[in-house]
Amino acid sequence: MTKKLNLLVTALLAGLTLSIQAQDDALPSFNAGKFKYEIVDADNHWVQIAPKSNGAGGYGTLTTNDFVSTVTYNGETYQVKGIGPNAFYGCALSTGRLVLPEGMIYIDDNAFEGAEVGTLRLPSTMQYISDYAFCSNKFQAFGVVSSNPWFTIQNSDQEGVNVSVLTNKSQTTLLAYPGEKAREFGSDGTATYVTSFTVPEQITEIGDMAFAGNSHLTRVTFHNGITRLGMGAFSHSAITGVNITNPDCELGNACFEQCTSLTSVRLPQGMKRLGRHVFFYCSSLSSITLPEGMEEIGMMSLGSCALTTVNLPSTLVKLDTCALQDNPFTSINLKNVRWVGYQCFSMCNNLNSLTSNGLVERFDGLAFARCNGLTNPAILPEGVKTMEMNVFFRSPNFESLTIPSTVECMEGNPAYLANKCKVYRVAEGNTHFVVLDSCIYATNGYTTLPEGTAWPALTEAGTAPTALVGVPTARDNKVLIVPEGVTTICTQAARAVPLTELRLPSTLTELRKMCFTGISTITAVTCLATVPPVVGESAIAGDTYANAVLRVPQASLEAYKTAEGWRNFQHIEGIDDGDPSLPGDLNGDGSVDVEDVNLLINMVLGAVPQTDAADLNGDGTADVVDVNALINLVLN
Repeated sequence: MTKKLNLLVTALLAGLTLSIQAQDDALPSFNAGKFKYEIVDADNHWVQIAPKSNGAGGYGTLTTNDFVSTVTYNGETYQVKGIGPNAFYGCALSTGRLVLPEGMIYIDDNAFEGAEVGTLRLPSTMQYISDYAFCSNKFQAFGVVSSNPWFTIQNSDQEGVNVSVLTNKSQTTLLAYPGEKAREFGSDGTATYVTSFTVPEQITEIGDMAFAGNSHLTRVTFHNGITRLGMGAFSHSAITGVNITNPDCELGNACFEQCTSLTSVRLPQGMKRLGRHVFFYCSSLSSITLPEGMEEIGMMSLGSCALTTVNLPSTLVKLDTCALQDNPFTSINLKNVRWVGYQCFSMCNNLNSLTSNGLVERFDGLAFARCNGLTNPAILPEGVKTMEMNVFFRSPNFESLTIPSTVECMEGNPAYLANKCKVYRVAEGNTHFVVLDSCIYATNGYTTLPEGTAWPALTEAGTAPTALVGVPTARDNKVLIVPEGVTTICTQAARAVPLTELRLPSTLTELRKMCFTGISTITAVTCLATVPPVVGESAIAGDTYANAVLRVPQASLEAYKTAEGWRNFQHIEGIDDGDPSLPGDLNGDGSVDVEDVNLLINMVLGAVPQTDAADLNGDGTADVVDVNALINLVLN
C-alpha cells in the first residue's frame, strides 16, 4: 500500500484510531482461495488483494463468490479492506457481474486498469477510489449499493442504450466511465460500442482520469455548466474533437494528453489558461486558434502535436516550458507575449521565422534547442531584453547569430549560444554588448558584480569591452586575443572552443569557472597581467596545463609559479616588457614576428583596441601602411 493511500484512509475513517503500515517495500503476503493477499496492518489484521504474481495481473475468470470479507492464515483471521495497486491489471475477470464484499473500503492505483468486467458493484463501505483505479477499463457498467454515502451511479440514455457511470453521491462529479459499453452484440459475439457521450446536466465536473484510455468514445458533448475537466480526464482516449463553451471551465493537467485522434479544438473566449500537458502529443492536431483572453500556455500543453498553424491571442503573456516544442510550424507570431519559457520551441525543425509586437522581455534557456532547420540569424525579435545564452543549444545550422539591440541581460552558459556559429553580431544601438573579432563582450559596468550574478541591465552606457562573454564555437580564428581593458573572462565563455592560443591582457583580473575548459588544442598562453588573475574552478583544462607554454611578464614569473590555478602549468616562461628600441614588438615577447603582424591586423580591423606601438610610421593611426611596414620588419 502506498504512503499516499495510508494518509487518505486515515483521513477518511474519521473517528476510528487505525494505523496503516506505511512502507513502500514489499509487504508480507500469503495465498488464500483465489487471491494473493498482502498484510497492510498486522496490528489490526488488515489485508488487501494483491497481484497474483510479481508485477501486474495474473488472475483468470472470477465470480462474486471469490471475493470474501475475511480470510484465515496461520490460524489468524484477517479483514479484507482493499484492492491493492495493479491487483487486476489487464485481467479478463468476468463478462457478468462482480460484487465486492461489505467491509472493503478502498481501491488503489491501477487496480482495475485494462481489466474486463461486465458490471462491478461497490459495497456500502467503499470510501476511497484512486483516480487511476479504472484507467482503460473494459467494463460494461458500474453499480453501487444504494446505502453507500460516498458514491453512486448515474444512468443516462446514450445512442439509445442506458449507460451507467460512477459519480460522487451528489452526482455532480463523474468519476469513471465504463470503457467497453456496448450498444449491441452480434450473433457471433462481436460488439458495437457506444461512441458518443453527452454529459448530463447535473454533472458539473469530470473527475481525474474518468475517461482515460477509452478506445471507443470519439465524441463527448459538454454543456455550458461544466466547470472542470480533471487531470488526465480524457488522456490516451479516442476522442476526435473538443468543444468547450464555458470560459470558467478549468482544463486539468494532461486532460487530453496523447489523444492521437484529436483533430479539432474549440475553446471559449475568456478562458485564461491551459494547464500542463493539456494537449501534449495529440499527434493529429494540425491547427489551433487560441481564444482572446488566454494569458498563459502551460508546460508542454501543445508540445509534440502536428501543428502547422498556431494562432496566439493578443492577450497571451507567457509560453511556459516546452509549451510548443516539437511541432512542424515554420513561423509564429508571438504578438504581445512577454515571456518565452525553457525549451518552448525546442525540436521545431521547420521554424525559421518569429515575429512579435516588440514586447518580449525574456527568452529562457534552450528555447530553440535542437531546431535543426533553423538558419535565420535574426530569429530573436527586437524588444527582447533578457535571454539565456543557451537558447540555441544544438541548433546546428547557424553560421552567424544577431543579438537584438534591446538585449540588456544575458544569463547562463555562453558555450551553447549557438553550437556551430562562426560569428556573433550585435544589432546597432545595443550599448550593453559589443562584438570584437566575432566574440561577444559586455561593456562598462559588468565586471563589478560578484561571481554567479546575472548579466546586468546597465545604467551607464558604454562601448569599451570589459568582460568576454562568449566565443563562437566554430570561429575560424583559433587564436583568441583578448583586448586591453577587459578584466574578466566570464563563466564558460570559451568552453570547448578549439583554440590553439590565448593572449590575455594586462588588465585581466579574473578567469571565472570553466571559461576555457574542454579544450585540448591550446599550445600557448600569454598573460600580460603583472598580478596573476584569480582562476575559478576548472577555468583551464588539464590538457592546457600539460601541453601549453605559459608566458608571463618576467618580473611576475615567480608569482605565477606559486599562484593558485597558474602554478599547474608544466611550462612557464618569462617575457620582457615591450622594448621601445624594438619597433613592432606589439605583444612584448621580445621579438618581432608573425604574431605581431596578426595582432596589428586585428587592431586595424577594430577587433582589438589600438596601442601607441601600433602606429609604426608615426602618422597618428594604425592602418594598412603600418601593417606593410611591420611585414617588412619581419621579413628583414
